[in-house]
Amino acid sequence: MYKAAVRMMIRRNIRMLNRGQYQPALAMFAQDAELDFPGDNTWSRMNRPPERSRAAFATHRGRDEIEAFLRRYVDTGMYMEVEDILVNGPPWNTRAAVRVHHWVTGPDGTDLYSNRAVLMVRTAWGKIHSQEDYEDTERVAAFDNDLRQATT
Repeated sequence: MYKAAVRMMIRRNIRMLNRGQYQPALAMFAQDAELDFPGDNTWSRMNRPPERSRAAFATHRGRDEIEAFLRRYVDTGMYMEVEDILVNGPPWNTRAAVRVHHWVTGPDGTDLYSNRAVLMVRTAWGKIHSQEDYEDTERVAAFDNDLRQATT
């Protein structure tokens, strides 16, 4: 029952993101939560330069930095579709893996950006404490470049 509730909450929050409303997703993050976004791109460098090491590196620390990330996400017109959700563990130590396809559609209907990702989430009692996003970072860097060229 608990795992089904977690899957339902994830799908609801992604539906709200697709509508441009990031607040329900943000409300799921603990005050001291961390978000790890891979690669060397404007998304990962929003707050500090990413560090290369074996350990996960929190590119976004705390709800203020995560809010800025989510706000930027909806401002780009990003749309996300869930392909699969795996949930494991008890309420005090729940882990979820969410496989998604996400994209930005241009004015002519073609994709300006398209990528697949896996979001690894660790929660306790319904609050996200850490999230690591895994995706093709070369596509992210190319999207950064396309956005930069469109504004110059």
